Amino acid sequence: MKLTTTLAGSLCALMALSPIQKAFAQDIEYPTINLRFAQFINSTLPQSKNMQQWADRLKERSGGKITVEFFWSESLGGATELMDLVSAGAVDLVAPAPSYFPTELPLTNITQLPIVFPTAAAAQLLAEHLDNITGVQKENEDANVVPLFWTSIPPYHVLCNKPISTVSDFRGVRVRSYGEFVPRMWESIGAVPVTTTSPEVYEGLQRGLIDCSYLPNDFALAYKLHEVAKYYVDANFGAIIGWPIYLNRDVWESWPQEVRDLVKEVSAEAAQRDRDEMKLIGEEATKSLLDGGLELVVFQEPDALKVALPDMLALWTEQMTQRGLGEAAEAVAEATRARIAEAQE
Repeated sequence: MKLTTTLAGSLCALMALSPIQKAFAQDIEYPTINLRFAQFINSTLPQSKNMQQWADRLKERSGGKITVEFFWSESLGGATELMDLVSAGAVDLVAPAPSYFPTELPLTNITQLPIVFPTAAAAQLLAEHLDNITGVQKENEDANVVPLFWTSIPPYHVLCNKPISTVSDFRGVRVRSYGEFVPRMWESIGAVPVTTTSPEVYEGLQRGLIDCSYLPNDFALAYKLHEVAKYYVDANFGAIIGWPIYLNRDVWESWPQEVRDLVKEVSAEAAQRDRDEMKLIGEEATKSLLDGGLELVVFQEPDALKVALPDMLALWTEQMTQRGLGEAAEAVAEATRARIAEAQE
């Protein structure tokens, strides 16, 4: 079965059901379905709570017939194993970081480029459009997954154990990094990228393995990084899409239409919650981090930083072209620019 649109992005009609139609939908006799959802993040993040609410509503609206069991904090597979697990059907659902899977999800990786999306809203707009693009559809099919909805992440900042207020202050500083493109960002300003998954950041700061974290503020708060860092640097490195919620495609195709329709409806609502809440969540997390003892460092050279950093969208397109994905990458890059412009209107 070939999907032609993002599931969560094609559900306006379902969400607009009349009260009579919704009452009828509640009378449907759903089959018993038990799903296993493997996560690398912990259960305290705002995005995690949204996923839990998604599962709770799925259970409620199916009359208790459809349940989701979560395995948080890498308890059923490491952060870099999730795509293999869901593709093979070892688990039913995952929420992977696309940048951890440059081979399996090269086009989808655009959602996690640093310094591209000025806001979470811009990143979410792209995510809702992304799976309409033929190259991304093929990528999902090859990975044997169906995207249900996306979570977005507020802009990234750095929390450090030394004050960083100018571009030159980054020279020689060991900063948390991941994927293909974040290291190139740090190297362009003389910082030393250190590959570190999200769950490893606390220990990295505590043991001096890294000097600065690189995470959005809601993550930093959930992982209690204010306990092991000293300074909050207000330089903005842009927002990203956090994780697509992927379902094993074989599982999806085994379901009757009424189950698919219900999952689509509940997924669309989860995506809307993300859009509605993420900006406020980021602002509240910033305040909590500073109230928790971090010292605010106002970055003095935002314009110089922007000039010093590379054009990540151009770098990504060049890299995809070298892999033989040039035409598909151009389509994705064009959609990205259009959605960023749309978000700024």
